Formats: sequence, C-alpha cells, structure tokens
Amino acid sequence: MLDDEDVYDAIDPITALEFVILRARPLLLAGEGPYLKIFDHETSQILEVKRVFESQAIHGIIATDRNGRYDDTLAVKLLIWGGRCLRTGELRYVSDEQSNVKINFNEECYAEDWILAACYSLDVGSAVNGFPEKKKTILVTAHNVALTLRCDEGGFPIAKRVTAGPNLMLYSACVERTTDGKIFVASGTVFGEILLWSFSQRVLLTDLEQPVVSHLHFRFAGHEGSVFGIRISPELLRERFGERKRMLASCSDDRTIRIWDVSDFERNDVLLDDTSEIKIHAGPSNSGKKMLSENRCVATAMGHSSRIWDVRFLVSKSSINVFTLGEDSTAQVWQLDENLAFSAPSCDKLDSLRLIHRQTYSYHSGKNIWASAIIQRQDDCHTVCTGGADGRIVMYDIRSNEPTSAEILYNSWTMKDVACQLEEGKIPAANSTNKSMSDPQNTLSKRICEGFESMWVIERSIRSALPTYPSGIFNGEATFQRRSPTTPDYDDEYSYTEQGTFTADQGLSFAAKRQYVYRYQRASDTISAWFVKPDDNSTVDYLFHEVRLDDMSALSNGHDYQGRLEVKANGYHLCVDDHYTPEYTFRFKNGVLQDWTLAYQVKGPQKDYIAEASYHKKGKDHDQNTTHNSDQPALSMIQAQKNRVRRPNYSDLGHDDFKSYVFRTHDSFLVTTAQGRALLGSFNALHRRTAGLEQSIKWEMVGQCDELVSSSITTRTKGSELVLFSGNNGTIFIYDHLAKEVQPVTELGRKVAFLYAQKTAMEDLSIFATCLGRPVGYVLKFPNKALAGGHEKWFDCRPYLLSLPASFIVTGALYIESYDMWILGSRGGALAFYDASLLASETESRPTKVVHNVHGEDAITVIECLPGTRGDYILTAGRDGHYAVHKISCWRSDVEKPEVEFQTVHRTTTPFGPNIEGAFFHPPGLLDPPNHELILWGFRSKNFVVWNATHDMETMDVECGGAHRNWTYLPQRRANDGGTFVWTKASVCRVHTARPSHLILQAGGHGREIKAMATSVMEAEGCAGQYIATGSEDTAIRIWSHSYAYGSNRSNSRFKCLGTFTKHTTGIQQLRWSDDGRFLFSAAGCEELFAWRVQPVPIIDVGAVCIAVCPKVTEDGDLRIMDFCIEEIDQSNGQMNYIISAVYSDSSLRIIQFNSSLPDPKFTVLETSSYTTNCLTQIFNLHPALPCGTPAQKHLCTASSDGHIAFWPSSSSDPNTPQNPIPETNTLNPSHRHPIHQSSIKCMTSIQLPSQSQSSSSSQYLIITGGDDGALGITRLVFPPASTTITTDNHRSEPPNPSPNPQPSLSTLLIPKAHASAINGISSIPTTTTTTPQHSLTPIPPHTDIDGNTDTQSHHLIATSSNDQQVKLWAVTCDAGIQGTGGITLQLKTSKRTSVADVSAVCSMMSGVGSRGEVLVFVAGIGMECLVVD
Repeated sequence: MLDDEDVYDAIDPITALEFVILRARPLLLAGEGPYLKIFDHETSQILEVKRVFESQAIHGIIATDRNGRYDDTLAVKLLIWGGRCLRTGELRYVSDEQSNVKINFNEECYAEDWILAACYSLDVGSAVNGFPEKKKTILVTAHNVALTLRCDEGGFPIAKRVTAGPNLMLYSACVERTTDGKIFVASGTVFGEILLWSFSQRVLLTDLEQPVVSHLHFRFAGHEGSVFGIRISPELLRERFGERKRMLASCSDDRTIRIWDVSDFERNDVLLDDTSEIKIHAGPSNSGKKMLSENRCVATAMGHSSRIWDVRFLVSKSSINVFTLGEDSTAQVWQLDENLAFSAPSCDKLDSLRLIHRQTYSYHSGKNIWASAIIQRQDDCHTVCTGGADGRIVMYDIRSNEPTSAEILYNSWTMKDVACQLEEGKIPAANSTNKSMSDPQNTLSKRICEGFESMWVIERSIRSALPTYPSGIFNGEATFQRRSPTTPDYDDEYSYTEQGTFTADQGLSFAAKRQYVYRYQRASDTISAWFVKPDDNSTVDYLFHEVRLDDMSALSNGHDYQGRLEVKANGYHLCVDDHYTPEYTFRFKNGVLQDWTLAYQVKGPQKDYIAEASYHKKGKDHDQNTTHNSDQPALSMIQAQKNRVRRPNYSDLGHDDFKSYVFRTHDSFLVTTAQGRALLGSFNALHRRTAGLEQSIKWEMVGQCDELVSSSITTRTKGSELVLFSGNNGTIFIYDHLAKEVQPVTELGRKVAFLYAQKTAMEDLSIFATCLGRPVGYVLKFPNKALAGGHEKWFDCRPYLLSLPASFIVTGALYIESYDMWILGSRGGALAFYDASLLASETESRPTKVVHNVHGEDAITVIECLPGTRGDYILTAGRDGHYAVHKISCWRSDVEKPEVEFQTVHRTTTPFGPNIEGAFFHPPGLLDPPNHELILWGFRSKNFVVWNATHDMETMDVECGGAHRNWTYLPQRRANDGGTFVWTKASVCRVHTARPSHLILQAGGHGREIKAMATSVMEAEGCAGQYIATGSEDTAIRIWSHSYAYGSNRSNSRFKCLGTFTKHTTGIQQLRWSDDGRFLFSAAGCEELFAWRVQPVPIIDVGAVCIAVCPKVTEDGDLRIMDFCIEEIDQSNGQMNYIISAVYSDSSLRIIQFNSSLPDPKFTVLETSSYTTNCLTQIFNLHPALPCGTPAQKHLCTASSDGHIAFWPSSSSDPNTPQNPIPETNTLNPSHRHPIHQSSIKCMTSIQLPSQSQSSSSSQYLIITGGDDGALGITRLVFPPASTTITTDNHRSEPPNPSPNPQPSLSTLLIPKAHASAINGISSIPTTTTTTPQHSLTPIPPHTDIDGNTDTQSHHLIATSSNDQQVKLWAVTCDAGIQGTGGITLQLKTSKRTSVADVSAVCSMMSGVGSRGEVLVFVAGIGMECLVVD
C-alpha cells in the first residue's frame, strides 16, 4: 500500500515565504505544497521539513513580529494558512537537536472562507491601554470579513467573526496594525476597485461580546482588471516634509502598478454596519470629498509582460522602492521619485510622482513567481527571497543606492590616470623601491611573500654533533615560482625548489635537491611551509611549519635613515621524535626584500645538528657568463630581439590607448597599449570597497617594444602563470615576472593571427600559433630544462608545421598529452586532429581527422578536456550558442596511420545568447561542493554574462557594449564568485569584480506543467542507473535521478536534475525510452518528433544529443502528436530498428521507422491511416502469441475522445527490407471499436496475462483505461487460437474478418466515479511476480504452486491519479479460467492525497535500494512527487 509516513519528497510550486529571527539567526520559512521547509539564511541548508496540511497547499505564513531585531529570541509563534485551512505552531531553538530548531503544531482547523491575509494584533508581551496580551491574530477572508483567531487552554485554535468591510468578492487583501491600536485592511476586488477600511483592536483584548465598528476610508478605482496584489506602507517620515505619510501600492491584471496617497485617511470616514450590504458612492457630507477617489493615485507605471501578482514596499532612509512579482517569472524594482513626493496633504493631479524602473531579476523559469519574503539587513540593503512555480527559491540583495543587487567594485582608468599614478609616484613603477609598508593590504608577511619571487644563491653550512649525520657545505640556487593556489583557503602559493652540490667535510660531493611549498593566507596574515609528495615533487602533502613573525623585533628595529628593516621569524615542527626549530631573518631596504637567512636547529634520538643558510639575490648577468660557445648564434639572435625592447618611456603615456588584456594571476593582469607598452595592473583592495579608486589597482610599466605598436595578441599559458605576447611582425614575447620585464623568445616572420600556450604535466611548454596568410600552424616545444635554463635557449627551438585544411582559420586549440595529439577549432565550426608524435620539422604534418559542422558554420571558441578523463572527453563551445561534449578514442592500427573516433555525447544551449567565448571547470575545494562545476561566459547583446551551467544560474552580468570590445575575464577561486572582468570602452579601462548576483537555495524543476513522464534503466559502458525523464509545457526535457532512502532516513530522499535539454518549440506531449535506455523519443506540438541519444557523461552526469528529427507530415506542420509507442526490432548486424506508431490531433495514425544504425540516423514514414472525426489520444502495441507456424501479427490499440478503444491489425515490418515512404495510403485500418467511457479516454496501459494452460496458445491482456468521466475501465482482451468473429460483453458483433489471424474477444468492467474528476494517469506497479513485458512474442506460462497444480489467477497492482489530487492503489485479480468480466475482481487498497495539482502523468519503478522491494510511484503535473509502495 502507499506509505503514509510523513515524508517530504516532492518538487512543488513555492507558494509562501517568510523570514523569522531565532536567537539572532535569520531563518527562511518556505511553503511548498502542504510542506513547510526551514532554511538557514546564512548557510542555505535545510534545517527541517514538516507536513502542515493533509491536502491543502500553504498560501501564507506569518510569525510573531520582533521588528526585525537580531535578538536572543528562543521561540516564535507561527500562523500558517492555505485556502480555509489554518494551523498554529511554535518554532523553538533547541540546543540538543542537530538542526537546533524544532517545530510543533496544533491541530488543523478551518475558517468560514478562504483566507487572503493575516497579522498579529499585538506585539508579544505588550498590551494596549492596560489590557493583557491574548495572542490573537486578525484574518481577512475572500468576502472582506475580519476574523480573530486565538488558542484556547488546550491549544486548539478558535476563529471568530469580528467585523466586515463592504461585501465584495476579493482577489487580494492586506492587513496591518498601527501603534495607536487600529487595524487597517486594504482590499483588492475582482472588479478592479480598492477599499481601505479599519477597526479598533481594543475590543479584541477582552472576551466581552460586543459589536465591532468598522470605518471605510477610501474606495479607489482606476485599475482596468482584477487587483491581484495590494500593500499598505509603513509610516513614512521625511524631514523635508515635516510630517508622517502613508501610502498604498496595488497591482493588477492590467499590468499596472499604482501608488495611492492614504495619509489623511481620518478625513474620510464612513461608519459601516457589520450586517448590511454597503454601496457607497460618496463620503460623508462634512468631508466634502468623493469616496470614489481616482485622484488619490499619485504614481502609475506599466510593468511586466503579463499579469502582476504581488507588490511590496522597500523603504529606507534614502529612498522608497516598490517590489513586484509577475506571471512572466520576473521580479522588478521600481523607485518612487521623491522630488515631488508628498508635496501636499492630498494630490489633486494624477501621476504627480513617477515610478522609475530600476532593475529586473529573471532568476526563475517558466511562468509565475508566487511568493516573496523580505528582511532588512541594513538601512540601505534588503535581502529578498522569491519562490515560483518552478519550485526554485532564490535569495539576493537589493540596495537602495545601487542599480544592481550584487556587491560590485567597478573601476575606471584612463591612460592619463595611469600616467599620473606612475609619474607622480602614487604607486611606484616597476623596479622602484619606494613601496609602502604601512598599507594594510601590504603587511610584512605579504611583502615577504612578494620578495620571495626571485632567484637566490644559497650557501648552507651543516654542523652535526653526531658522526652518523654528515657535516659540510651546500652551494646552489633556489627559486620561488608563484602558482595558482591549490586550495581556496590560501591566497598565494609559491613552489620552492633548491638544487646544488653538497660537499662533506670528508671531501665527498654529490648533487642535492629539495622542494617545498610556501603559502600565504590573507585572512590570518600568515606564511606557512609545506612538504610536497615525493612521487611528483609538486603536490602539497602536509604542513612543515608556520612562519611566525616576531612583531616586537620588527617594531623595535623599525626603518633606519637608509630605509632598512630587519624582521625575525620562527617556527616549529615535530617529525616523529625529531624537533625542528627554524629561525628566519629577513632584511628589507626601502620596502624590498634584499636577503634573508634561515637556521634550523634539529634535535632528536638520531639527529643533532644546526643548519645555517644565507640567501642572496642572483645577479642578472649570471646566466650570460655561464653560456657555452655553442649557444652564441642563438645569443646573437636573442640579443638582437632584446635590443628592440626599449626602456619604458613615460613622457607621452597619457596619450596612449589600451589595447589587449590578459590575466596573469587572480591578483594581476597585463595590458598592451597602442604605442607598444606593456603594463602590469595589480589589485590591492579589489575585493572590498575603498574610498580612493586610485588605490584599488597598482600600475607598473614592465616593457615597451615597437613590435607591439598598434596590434598585439596576448594569451595566458594554460596551467601556468606565463603570459605570451605577439606583435605585428611575428615575434613572440614572454613576460618574466621575476625580472618584471618582457623578453622575446622566437620569431615566426609574419604577423601572428592566433596564439595558444599550454604547460604539460612534466612542466614542458607547448606553443601553437598561426600567421596571417599562411595555411600552416606552428608548434613549438620547450622542455622544462630549457625553461629553467633561461629564455636565451628558447631560440634553439625550431617550429613544427601543421598543414591546415582549406579555409581553416584557427580560433581554438588544445593539446591532449595522454594521446600526444593537437586539436584545432576553426572559424567555420570544424575540428582538426593532429598526431603530435608524427611531427617533423622538415615536413608539414597533415590532420589525422577533420570533423565538420561541430558547431554549424560558427567559430569554435572553446576546446577543453573534461577533468579526470585524460582527454577521453572534450568540451567545445562556439558562437552558435551551443556547448557540447565529445568522446574521443585514439588508437594506432598502423604506426604511420593513427585512427581517431569522434562522437558527440552531449549538446545543449545556454540561455544568455549565441556568443560563448570561454569555459572553465571549477575544481572542487574544501568549501565547495565535491564536484567540478562548469562555468561558461560570453555575450548577450551588449552584456557580458557568466553562467554556471552546473547549477543553471547566472553569476555575472555586465553591460560592456558588446563582444567587439577588447576584454579579458578570469573566474574566481570559488565557484560561487562571479569573477573579474576587464574591458575597454571609450578609451577607458574598466574593471568589474562581482560576487554572484543571487544564491539558489533550492533548484526546483520545470517552470510549467509537466505533461509527460517516463522511467528507464540506463545501461552503458558498465554503468547502470535509474532515470526519470520529464517533459513540460516550458518545452524543456529534464532527466532526473531519485536517491531513495528507506526507513528512518527517508527524509533524505531527493530528486536530482541530471540534465536539461531544449530543442522543442512547443510543449512536450509524450516521452518514451528505448528498452536499454540508450534512446529517448519525445513528441510535442507542431509535429515535432525527436530522437535523443542519452548516456552517462563525466562531470555533466547525463549527456543527450538530438540525433534525428522526424519530417513534417502535413504542409502546415501544425498538428500535435498526442501519443506514440515503440516497437524494437533486432537487425542482423546486432543493431536496433525502432517502429514508432504515433497518433496525431487530426485523428490520423502513422507508422514511422527510426533507423539508428545509419551513420546519420533518420525517421521514415511507412504508413498512414485515419480514424473517425474524433481525436485519437492514446496508443500502444499488442503482440498476441499464435500457434507454431502461424505468422505473428502486431495489433495497435488506440483510445480516442469518443470513449472507444480500437484495434488496428498490422504485420510487423521487416527493417531489413527496403520500404518506400507511403504517406498517402490507408493500408492500416481499425478492425474493431469497443466502447468503454462516456467521453474522452485520457490514459491507458496494458498488462499481459499468463496463459490458461501450458498447451494453450491464446493471449490475454488487461487494458486499463481512465476517462474524462472519472471512471476506471478494465477491459479483458483475449486472442483465441482461431476465431473469425469478434465478440464483446455488450452482445454486439462485427462482420467476420477474412484474415486468417485470430480476432479478439473483449469484455469490460467499468468502475464509475473511481475518482472525483478526470483520470489522467495510470501505471502498472511492478512486483516480484511481474510478468514479462507486453512486447513479448511468446505466451507467458501459467503459474504453478508447490504441488504442481496450475494457478490460473494473476495479481496486479494499478496506480491511478486524477485532477482531484488523489493517487489510488488498486489490486486487480484476474482468473484466466473464468471467461469475461466474471474472472476480474478489483479492490481499492489505499488512497493518498498528492501535493501535485493538475496531475497529467504517473509512472513507477523499483527503488533499487535495500531488500524490502519498495516501488516508487512518481506523480507529475504542476510539480512532481514520489510516493512509496511497500
């Protein structure tokens, strides 16, 4: 039966949100269907899930008001309502609970009418005029009646009618209390009117039975549609007006937002009779004002593209904003222009103010944002949460004084600003020593780390007190190389390598090498040294010691008159029994680290020695003095190139222009200029707001070269911080950060058109470049030894040549080390593969494989390896707006002829537009989710957009002017951060750093109604999994997994969306899987029938590619495919052919073949036929088993809107026999129609029954149908061994059929009123005795008991769902030995309310978890839910 445990496992629309503060901790309460979820505002974690109502969705939540104070409240009272249902409860802080919160509810009660709004009548613990507090609430119903609710001594809520406003039907209401003891009610009517009335809450404080007088203050007209949202503002005090004001905001079906002035409500006062029907046309005679008050509207704005559901005020000291939610799934912010605000006590002119649109937030999909919650964190900042029909909950900040909600630092630099900074010394140029040590971002620890970046000469003496450990002298060199931090916990990371010669006192000498990693953490301002793993000498292993600065030493020494400073530091490390005590001494001059010493004192059972080392910077001419004579030709060439690099010239810097940008690290980027300069920009305080923009970026000039004038290409080496430049004559330069200068490395002889560099796992450098006008590509390889030997040795390298295909303009490149293969992408959307092992300097290597139209005919801008796949999977993206994942297999059947197999396994689009320019797989970290996240960026019209494809969320949106700008972008170390974007606009360098624009607390699902659902077990490459496919009116297909946890852990059961695929242009109508789960077929309107190849993909989870589109069957192409079924046929080559039978909205039926074995799979229409004028709604295959030797005949069973099922006999098509399409013939005709329902059949399934005996060759089926009449039909279908006449239990017969194939007999058991409304979904529940699939071509043998007796009974479970939101489980027993309906018994086992509205599909599958054999029943409609059958 359906499990009745109170377990939440659904994705439903979010219909209510509310913030509460518990022990200074903001919590978010979310109503999702009948469930209440509690989120931690700071961590976004779900703390508690509770079912509030049995069947009603939650519509509203209020908590006892604490005025937004972050105090130590340990408990708050809650009131939750939905429809007429009410429930009160208490949310309490509990220290011994894992989530620290516990919620308890009183019994559910009911009001006399639908509840639209509520508020508490008093602050907790307060009183008015001496009356004690009674914990009462005020409710407003849909007929403008005010109720009071309080709890009796037993805690049971009691609702009582208090008073009423004008007796009108309402769509919206708002109730607020004032400090002077009044309750204000604003009511929005169905006919576009607004009523403002009030009553005193003083009478609520007593138990006396006395009438409550209500007063009508205003009746506004102006909206041209129903008023869906209304809100009363708090009292507004503006010093320049000298009085308090109050406003009212409303929104409507007419898409307008209106602001009304209600400040002088006391001047308009009409006494209302609680029992009479009020019709008011004018106010009291002494007021002299009309009660129908159109002229009270002080501001109007047209907003949203469809209906507006709600409106709220965001009030701060500096501004008044209005927040609206709409059917178009957007939230918008409007600022009330206060230049004329409250200029008079009453406004006599319409639109005397203005509502100015500030921002649109499009964080939901589909239609409808239903709920919002707002908490004011600071005076100018409100945190907003919104929930929509897509089940998504989004949180973001809205600031009163900023145009956007994200925390942004936006810097603008002209070249004159840069020149002023460099020339006037605000921040010194490169190699200057005037670096301030007082900058809070420039601490001693930070300066020490920056000073490490150099090459050092070491001299270390070791004096050991034990003869077993040698003493001697070490001489060598050490380098600190900065690299990207391997964990987000640290801000800077340096790889330390020393190598040299150790000479013992006895005269023995040998080479020695040592490696560490030094890290700097900005938050704690600490330096630490770490061991590296011995297997790769690069990966951080474990902590060696922390470098603790001696602050007193630095403070006492200070700077002397020559700018010198000496800083001491120490540390400690225990290695088993050995104690290491390092002591550092750092010597600065004018803020620059000049030299340093490191002394180790080591004590232990086997060690007792002191090692003292001194470090001095290596001279700049050291390498040149040690160069061999054989290198002189290369030296002369590089010296000639060096002569082109001029000393920086600052004279005309202010007249220069920014050209190209490239990031070196997360904290610095390089810029080339129109006059050939190279500038280094370093971020000082980019991640916090500063008063002086000039202090946010430190500029340095690092070189100037004539080859960089006017034109330059810059690139950052993949996997390294090396930066390469190329100018207008083919010279490639590298930026040497240790020397802070630009060095030439090679020359190609012609202007470079494309430049790419990548470091390998062995630290070798590979460079690929193309030149204008040359049909070849250049590959340059630099071993790690050459890199360490200095740039002079680079000119020994000779480029290898790659022959490019015709018209192949390279726009992307990637080197796959595991395959030793280069992959190039072109402007025309093609990929070319080159075997790098065959490269020869004398000849041009030709591509091993070329794949065209990978991204249509648009440029490929991204080629990346999927992490952890060693090049077996690559990601590509292009300017066609798609990104794709491809599987690559490479082998060598012949040494000279390698083979490459290429298959696209995933392809989809991004929502931000056609221009995808970059991609990045963010690695998992300690603070991030333990999976890689795919980050994409590109351009949407004039905006630069960063998109997190893993979580379907936008993390940055910058209006920059478009893709034609010079720009660069670098993602941040945390996947949730937006990154840094640098670009040029109007000759100004602009820098934009942003945190995410929003945070998704709950991902949700489809934004529209789910119309189709199908389950499958996918088996591919040894990986099996259970998947659920859903299709919606939002045209998207989603693949889900369901992690089911049984027993006490069921609250951990969750849906997980593995992928979203979009190609359909209309709502999805039906989905079907192939038996092996490799193919998914989808049907929709406009005659769209697609075939998708689905398979697991690393990182992406599940990949899908649309491999075939069925051609249109009519000229207009406007038919809807109502349903289809699939028959799989084995081919001789082991491949599968699929015969698809589809029914269309014009009552036609078509047989379509899908050939998956072709290189280009395609659909072919084989047959077509038509039904009556009634629409066909359902179809499936029947395969009756016939006597041996009799040819098998397939039957199609269809259902239609006339309540009949029909049978269409058809010979199975041989897929190996060529057939021409026959779109105009009617060779397929129904042989029989059988009536079941009074009206349309909405759903249908079948169960194949076991045969009556071992010798019987008849086939029996149960056909289960659900109708629009709410009835459930069970039709018994029998195909006898031989028969020529069709008989039914209705004593009707059809003329004999001349076909030799057997004809069926039918009998129907109809259960009327099985549901209260239309049955839209039926699913056969799998059990341990489930028979073989309905497609079986052989009879199912009868069941025998232990004694060998034949058991002719079969038992089945059926789940049905309906618009009445009931899921019912039926037990069906069929006795094959009894003919007709006499052998069928039906029993309702259980019925359970589902939280899903407008149920359209139901399916089931085994849980696959544990040994209990639970079956999961999935219900879909407006949302989706999982139920458990034990």
